[in-house]
Amino acid sequence: MRRLLTTALIFLPITLWAGGLQFDQTMVDLSAVQGAGKVSGEFRFTNTSDQPVRIRSVPASCGCIVARPEKRDYAPGERGVIPFQYGPKGKDGTHTYRVYVVTNEKGRPYELLLRVTEHPPAARP
Repeated sequence: MRRLLTTALIFLPITLWAGGLQFDQTMVDLSAVQGAGKVSGEFRFTNTSDQPVRIRSVPASCGCIVARPEKRDYAPGERGVIPFQYGPKGKDGTHTYRVYVVTNEKGRPYELLLRVTEHPPAARP
């Protein structure tokens, strides 16, 4: 029950101030092998407002993440995708990063989470 409440509180701000963009997932889990190259993923969304929404920028909390929307302007009801790439940093374990979606809407940016578990390469016999 405590875990469910904690999870609800994490995502509550996104729900309460929700502007035009409604994300299918606000957190993506990835697994990355160190030295194996970049790992890709995406955040999918819908503009649920009755106004066009312009994505101005998509900064991340770490330079190891590059995220760019497919396009900048989304009409009411239109679906979109923000693809991203993560470059492993060579740190074992699970790490959480933030991806912010800054739009022309009033209020703070949308905050999305990327949780990455990095593993060392498998040992060769």
